[in-house]
Amino acid sequence: MIALLRNRLAYLSASLVLLVVAFPLISIGATHGPKALWWIGLLALGCGGLIPPLQRLLLGPPPAGVDPAPEHESARTDATPTQSKEAKP
Repeated sequence: MIALLRNRLAYLSASLVLLVVAFPLISIGATHGPKALWWIGLLALGCGGLIPPLQRLLLGPPPAGVDPAPEHESARTDATPTQSKEAKP
């Protein structure tokens, strides 16, 4: 379990999958399916919602030393050509 919480992409993906799976299970279990599906969906919802806060409590915030991806030159604001403005008399 701790190995899962050390990889940020892994624990966020697992949390998302649990949350996405939970809602159809709860819906089916509440309407016409077996009641066990409702309980499984509720458990998946709780686990999916608790994974990110547990990671923060157990291992601290994600490392801040990761550099963001470099911007493309066309996306920079200082790379746009300057237009000469004519002075009005």
